[in-house]
Amino acid sequence: MALTTKQKETIIEKLRSFDGACPICKNKNWTIGDEIVSANSVSLGGSTVFGGPFIPMAQIVCNKCGFVSHHAVALLGISLND
Repeated sequence: MALTTKQKETIIEKLRSFDGACPICKNKNWTIGDEIVSANSVSLGGSTVFGGPFIPMAQIVCNKCGFVSHHAVALLGISLND
C-alpha cells in the first residue's frame, strides 16, 4: 500500500518530537519510504506464516548510511482505511 502525501506529513509531525539521530551514523536527515511494509510471522517451529497477523509499518531510511527504521503506522496516527 502506497503512503499518501498527507500520511507522510503525519509521520513527519509525529517523529519530530524525538531526537531523530540515526543510531549508526548520527545523521538527522531521513527519507520516508513510499510503501507500508510488514514482517512475516514465524511459528515457534520455524516455518513462515503468510497471511497471518502482522504490524503495518512505515520505513524511515537514513540518507547517509541507509539504516532503516520501522515504525508502527497505527501508533503514528495512520489509518489503513484512509
